[in-house]
Amino acid sequence: MSKPRIAVTLGDIAGIGPEIVFKAANSRAVRKVCRPVIFGDRQSLFLYEKCSKSVFDFIVTSNVGKVAIGKPSKKSGIAACKAIESAVKFCLDGKAEALVTAPVSKESFKLAGVKHAGHTELLADLTKSKEVAMLMSCGKIHGVMVTRHIPLAKVSKMLTIKKIADTVKLAACFLSASRNSSALSLRVALCSLNPHAGDNGILGKEEKNIIFPAYKILKRNINISKPLPADAAWLKTKNGEYDLICCMHHDQMMIPLKCIGAKKIVNVTAGLPFVRTSPGHGTAFDIAGKNSADPSAMIEAMLYAAKTAQAV
Repeated sequence: MSKPRIAVTLGDIAGIGPEIVFKAANSRAVRKVCRPVIFGDRQSLFLYEKCSKSVFDFIVTSNVGKVAIGKPSKKSGIAACKAIESAVKFCLDGKAEALVTAPVSKESFKLAGVKHAGHTELLADLTKSKEVAMLMSCGKIHGVMVTRHIPLAKVSKMLTIKKIADTVKLAACFLSASRNSSALSLRVALCSLNPHAGDNGILGKEEKNIIFPAYKILKRNINISKPLPADAAWLKTKNGEYDLICCMHHDQMMIPLKCIGAKKIVNVTAGLPFVRTSPGHGTAFDIAGKNSADPSAMIEAMLYAAKTAQAV
């Protein structure tokens, strides 16, 4: 079987994106399972040629000129967006089986006039995907978040029965397809929003009015728990009692995951017409340009993309 071709974007070129992409693309583990095609700004091509030990395709997607390393900017936002647009088209045209994206800066996106908050929303727009979900993988642990990059104060207002049900269905469908199994074979933990699952309404009404009704819909076709206190749900998931955990907001997912294994976190988008992954960390502007960035999560993202692309 031939190795799958993976489109890889450099992310925000003022951050650690170029460094971790080139390190990961040259790793023995990645070279063994896939053929990366790197998309990025012309100035990164010199760095690529300088540090690359192997010959990988590099597709120039922009030429924004000099960019200050270590801080967000309009230029780096434009470069990041252009790379994503080109890589998405590459995948839609059937030239690559999966997409791996290096971290972008929401501030750079905003300065560049990009209307989307981050990768997930932009990719949904570019591919005209109606429903997408943000999954996180960390070894054997998989999780999905119902709300993503919004202020914590707005989470309750954004939760709906339909949104919870659609998110779990999408995640379960993607995960079961990647495992060549049925959605019914997955064990799903459903997190509550409030402490102690709301304590029967004393600590909040969201469980009774929104999350439990979503559970009643989902249990018809999915092996899912009733709304559990998030701390209990995470402990059970960590101990292997569940295959997928559904969290209500970003930090309910990311804080436990980073404590479990920050270097192995992979961001996965379900609902796109192709597999897309990304390392589960940000641009790390504070160490950009110092050649000290750890490519572990980017390597994991490439390995996950290669493996999953062959399964779905």
